[in-house]
Amino acid sequence: MTETPEFELAIIGGGFTGLTAGLIAARAGLNVKLFDRMGPGGQLINIDRVDNYPGLPTGIAGYELGPAALEQALDAGVKIDYGEIDGLTFDGEHWQLITNTGVVTAYAVIVATGSELAKLGLDGEEELHGSGISYCATCDAEFFRDQDIMVVGGGDSGLDEVLVLAPVVRSITLVTRGELDGAATTVNAVRALENVTIHCNTTLTELHGTAQLEGVSVIHRENGETAHLKVSGLFIYVGLNANTSLLEGLIPLDAAGHAQVDIMMATEQPGLFVAGDLRAGSVRLLASCVGDGATAAVAAERYIRSTLG
Repeated sequence: MTETPEFELAIIGGGFTGLTAGLIAARAGLNVKLFDRMGPGGQLINIDRVDNYPGLPTGIAGYELGPAALEQALDAGVKIDYGEIDGLTFDGEHWQLITNTGVVTAYAVIVATGSELAKLGLDGEEELHGSGISYCATCDAEFFRDQDIMVVGGGDSGLDEVLVLAPVVRSITLVTRGELDGAATTVNAVRALENVTIHCNTTLTELHGTAQLEGVSVIHRENGETAHLKVSGLFIYVGLNANTSLLEGLIPLDAAGHAQVDIMMATEQPGLFVAGDLRAGSVRLLASCVGDGATAAVAAERYIRSTLG
């Protein structure tokens, strides 16, 4: 057998899935190293209020829940490295994680790198990010106090951000390609807001402004009518892109980049597990991510124990 790896389990991703996996694995007695580049909680820290997590009936801010989960994982013995993983390879016995400071080895790896907010792909979007365009209402709402803004996206994320923005801004135009498809309670809450105008079946087609966003153009997808709207802020929530670049060439990915796993989050590669938003079939809720992380940790522990004999 080759040299003993540095860690028994490596976890890539410090969102709620990764932190849960680390907590469960460390409490089971494994030597765990977690790598993260975003900070504790991942996308969760941008959520102003989490209302659908069991046991928290009055809700909780994501930026409170993330650090609490990190502290719990650290207390259990998880070691954290805030670095980037540039590559992942397997030599037949151990996994190698290529970092910017060297190579880290482990018996098993859980990949829980989550997703990133999708972009519209319009000309000027990157240039105007931070100059009128935002992907985080909790972070940036105050910059648009008493202004007219637009939110793009009719899912839960977009609707939740409307609820954050509405008390701060003067007016919100909510645009979605189809119908509002968030939770019924959230949809009803948004519809009840007096300063929100909803345009369903509508697509954003053009951004106006160079140094600063000045307005947008939209088109109605059914009747073809176009409109030019003057807004100083644009908040975009049009879906998520899976962060699975590390897995390309290692395991099969579906058309959207999600990994195929079994019921225990195991991939076809020995000792490689994928959990949370990255796996095909995930419902992408906080509760399901916690379940995925716990399942992957249990599966990884069993794999490592069997490997060690």
